Amino acid sequence: MSTTLTTDVTTARAKVHFETWGCQMNVADSEKMLGLLQGQHYQLTDTPEQADLIVLNTCHIREKSNHKVRSRLGVLKDLKKTNPRLKIAVTGCVAQAEGEKLLQRDSGIDLLLGPGKIDELPRLLAESAQRPHRPAVALGFAKGRGDHSQETPAEAAKIEAATFEECLHPAPSLFGRNEISRFVTIQQGCNNFCTFCVVPFTRGKEISVKPAIVAAKVRSLLSNGSKEITLLGQNVNSYGTDLVENQTLMPTAEGPFVDLLRDLCTIPELVRLRFTTSNPHDLTFPLAQLFGQEPKLGKHFHLPIQSGSDTILEKMRRKVTAAEYLRRVQWLRDAVPDMALSTDLIVGFPGETDQDFQATLDLVEKVRYQFLYAFNYSPRKHTAAIRFKEQVPDAVKTKRLAALNALQDRITVEINEATIGNVHKVLFLYPSRKKPGCFYGRNAQFQLVQIESSESIAGQERDVLITKANKTALVGKLI
Repeated sequence: MSTTLTTDVTTARAKVHFETWGCQMNVADSEKMLGLLQGQHYQLTDTPEQADLIVLNTCHIREKSNHKVRSRLGVLKDLKKTNPRLKIAVTGCVAQAEGEKLLQRDSGIDLLLGPGKIDELPRLLAESAQRPHRPAVALGFAKGRGDHSQETPAEAAKIEAATFEECLHPAPSLFGRNEISRFVTIQQGCNNFCTFCVVPFTRGKEISVKPAIVAAKVRSLLSNGSKEITLLGQNVNSYGTDLVENQTLMPTAEGPFVDLLRDLCTIPELVRLRFTTSNPHDLTFPLAQLFGQEPKLGKHFHLPIQSGSDTILEKMRRKVTAAEYLRRVQWLRDAVPDMALSTDLIVGFPGETDQDFQATLDLVEKVRYQFLYAFNYSPRKHTAAIRFKEQVPDAVKTKRLAALNALQDRITVEINEATIGNVHKVLFLYPSRKKPGCFYGRNAQFQLVQIESSESIAGQERDVLITKANKTALVGKLI
């Protein structure tokens, strides 16, 4: 995913172009870097040829992401021949996992920045200016910004004051068209070490942002016109576990994540509160119940399972069985009968048999997801699964993935067509860039809704009668 935007900054002395790939966390990281760069008087441009700095914020979840970075670096290295002032920064998970190898390839990188060292971007820019022929590098994981166990009281007070000041001046959305819905990172890293996943190696251990700082960031975005906030974390519903362990927070009956959601939902300006992504074994009964009590949370839950086979789940080290997963699904639908669910699935994990894959298809039929993200298994360096025997042939993966997507497409169409004739409350997020008078929003179930309107309705929550539906969106008219 590439997100770029041109912004008018009258004091700008240089231009920056962002290309962001991967998850919502990377988008949030890019927006944070944008804020830091604006402090250095950088202005965004959507044209790489006009940029003084190009930031490639990268993803390392799948092998093709790594290849994409290398290919893009080859193109940008040629661009530096015609633009000698251009600097190239590689940030994100590929920087953390493969950065040293990229530097060895003479790839033209001027700045290399891991996701745990984003705050050091201004320092790297200064270092690169002083030593233009030597890459400026910051990798690893910060120890003061989030690891509260390492802070003295004085350090904690200084960090908190700086963070609150940062919250008062949020960077604009990189999407430009969508200031209504914004991301707030509440947790970094993951402690689970699933055998297929590189996140613990590229993002580090779980570190939670203090609730007061989260609330300050949310309030700041709302005061700037946002209506919907999505809380981000690699394992978001284990939020605050580290804060309790470090005695930063006192333990409560419902847990720190439920406490945080309850508190944020009391903010009057907030229309919708969402979060991603969740691990099923951290989905608690109180969290499921909260959806039935708090309308601002909507009626959608993204709950990755990865496989429907207990054999494969155990090999993946997912910590839940299919039956335990379905029990959590039932908690959610007991709380909200029309709860929409989505998930992540990996096809062709080492040792996956036809029977294992059929168990995944059966689970999809049983849960009836509104949508899902499905991918062929991709071996990743540092993970345990790369050493597993019985690797599934690519041709088998491709065939299985096609079958899974076909099944989900049918279910999605059935779910969407069932909305025709119903009235939904829709929060409208942005106008179409290609079709004047067309606006897009999402209902409580997170379904994309398209309508035509002669008035600007971005930021408004309106009743919509659904008149048409297809695989990707609902179409309706304002009531």
